[in-house]
Amino acid sequence: MDLLIKHYVLRAKEGAAEALLAELGRLSELLSALDGVVGVDIWQDEADANRCIFIERWQSAAHYAEGSQRIDKAAFKALIAHLGAPPEVSTLNARGVGEG
Repeated sequence: MDLLIKHYVLRAKEGAAEALLAELGRLSELLSALDGVVGVDIWQDEADANRCIFIERWQSAAHYAEGSQRIDKAAFKALIAHLGAPPEVSTLNARGVGEG
């Protein structure tokens, strides 16, 4: 399996952390229903409640390319409304870890 991970560091507007987490939860539900999604994680920084990490795990880059086109863009618009800064986005691929 050629696992692909999308890693997002998100910063909520002041006082909007709970609203951002709620939108991330809705996005997580949408993503989890898609073919090729292995899992979705939402993390909130204990030292900075306005900082959240959102991680999508996909079976492959092809699954991500197809699945990301199927998400209703309104879900992103609602999420973006609660951001205080543009997200930091990384695309990660496993390199020799856990391969037998």
